[in-house]
Amino acid sequence: MDETAAWDVRSTHRPVGATTNLRDLGGTPTEDGRAVLSGRVYRAEALVAPGTTTRCTAWLPEHTDAYRALGVRTVLDLRSAGEAERIASSWPEATGADYVALPIEEGGEGDTDYVREIRTGVRTGFTAADMAGYYALTLRRRTVEFGAGLRILADPGRHPVLIHCAAGKDRTGLLVALLLEALGVAREVVVADYALTGVLRPDRVQAYADLFEGIDLAAVATLFDSPAAAMEEALTGLDVECGSVTGFLVDRCGVTWSEIDSLRANLLSPS
Repeated sequence: MDETAAWDVRSTHRPVGATTNLRDLGGTPTEDGRAVLSGRVYRAEALVAPGTTTRCTAWLPEHTDAYRALGVRTVLDLRSAGEAERIASSWPEATGADYVALPIEEGGEGDTDYVREIRTGVRTGFTAADMAGYYALTLRRRTVEFGAGLRILADPGRHPVLIHCAAGKDRTGLLVALLLEALGVAREVVVADYALTGVLRPDRVQAYADLFEGIDLAAVATLFDSPAAAMEEALTGLDVECGSVTGFLVDRCGVTWSEIDSLRANLLSPS
């Protein structure tokens, strides 16, 4: 049986604490018949102190044992410097892990020009094509940050690593997509991993409804969703420019082939 075809992306979901988008990438199949090892890389939404915001998951002390059981050694926070300064990540405290900030300023949920443009009437809608354009821009602007993130993931001394941004959708989704591509995961699986956020966190625009008074929420809902077509188009653009996503990592992000070999050696099951 084709392991890729048989694999169910929903199997990565870990309903721990109050989170909705915490996942263990373990079990994700590669095209050469291997799989990502369990308990090595997690992806999630932001976890914050109770009372700081209603738009992020609150860390409740009664869930501490469950978070500690994940065994996380490194928390990689991709939120912008402003987001992290206003509301600290509670993931390090919840898990007992080291904290590494790798700020990516462009965010769908969080600091973003798109929210301001919608609120001021510059934009009256947001489509999957707009999302693809946002991802293409972010990938090309943040090559240094994405390269640094992959180097952290290539270091076995950092494992297990938990990656998060605000929703665990855009910036986390891009870094995880680059990682899975480097590991040899099929494109349809990479895209399915990204799109799962829309299943786990449906109708997310409602959490931001107070910001869009008088605006048709249905017209802007895609900004808070994870349409498969957006990630597909963004990654295809890298294929066109660099021959492949791995080519983009090497040519634009400064990731070496030795580091890609380390990613595969430390995160994949044996052949």
